Amino acid sequence: MKIFTIINFVFLMSLSAFTQENPVTWNINQSRSDDGSYNLHINADIQNSWYVYGMNLDEGGPMPLKFDINDKDNIIDSLDFKEVTQAITVYDDVFTMNVSSYQGKSEFLVNYVPKTEINSLTLIIDGQACNTENGLCTLIYEEIPITIQK
Repeated sequence: MKIFTIINFVFLMSLSAFTQENPVTWNINQSRSDDGSYNLHINADIQNSWYVYGMNLDEGGPMPLKFDINDKDNIIDSLDFKEVTQAITVYDDVFTMNVSSYQGKSEFLVNYVPKTEINSLTLIIDGQACNTENGLCTLIYEEIPITIQK
């Protein structure tokens, strides 16, 4: 009976180690610029006590937040990603460098010009989020299909 209890405990602990919560909810809105290009307004709602590492990080630091478009070389002529919400920069003892991150509500902008008439695309979000209370970090990876509003 004792061995059964130990096996159950080890199993439950390993299961909880692989269960990761998603601390970020993404919302995407679209608009059209006067020049005919398209805009994706990406809004991140980051849970309390969590942060997402910034887009512009030096080599040797944490995994930066990256946005991309699936198959962009074949469907996109021009592509520009920008942070609307400025990241907070602090010195990180673990990486021994300044690192930037986003907390709470953060906004990003993607401006693009399609090569041809396309009806949809897939936005890829890739990054890392960490919890300030327990130090737990989790990878963020989402592929979000978007129907282009014309």
